[in-house]
Amino acid sequence: MVLMCGKGATRGRKRRVVQVVPAAVLASSALLLTSGSTPGVAMTHAPAEVARVMAPAVMTVPARADDERLALDTLEEVVRGDFTAVSNRFDETIRHQASPESLATSWKDYQEQFGAYRSHGDPQQVASLQGTVVNVPLRMAKRPGEFRVTFDADGRLTGLYFLRTGVPVP
Repeated sequence: MVLMCGKGATRGRKRRVVQVVPAAVLASSALLLTSGSTPGVAMTHAPAEVARVMAPAVMTVPARADDERLALDTLEEVVRGDFTAVSNRFDETIRHQASPESLATSWKDYQEQFGAYRSHGDPQQVASLQGTVVNVPLRMAKRPGEFRVTFDADGRLTGLYFLRTGVPVP
């Protein structure tokens, strides 16, 4: 595992990059935690941080009725600081690459940028080639954000993201 942290001053803002394995690059990412097949990390000019955990496989997965509930349960575990429970929801690929400690660090870094978690809005399920995606709007102390999870056909997490609002589903 590789852990990289960097600071860049862009209009007085601090940006950090966290890499746990080679990264699949998101065009809007500034903080990235991922398991993908593309080596390296790319910083963009996005003003907000993104934490991303994702398996490399692309799949077509039918929507499941309980994915929105699973997304909210996962968010509640994140907010409560139970990163071991969150890690246990991952599929085997991610579970072996993203530790509960790295998740805790990503959440802490996200809150430094967006402010403390206040509450969340209603989840929205979105179709994606990467699986069933559920977006949950976040009300943070400094500015709004978004929590996104991707599920496989068995209901295992194949992706977990802390995003700025407006990041499109790949």
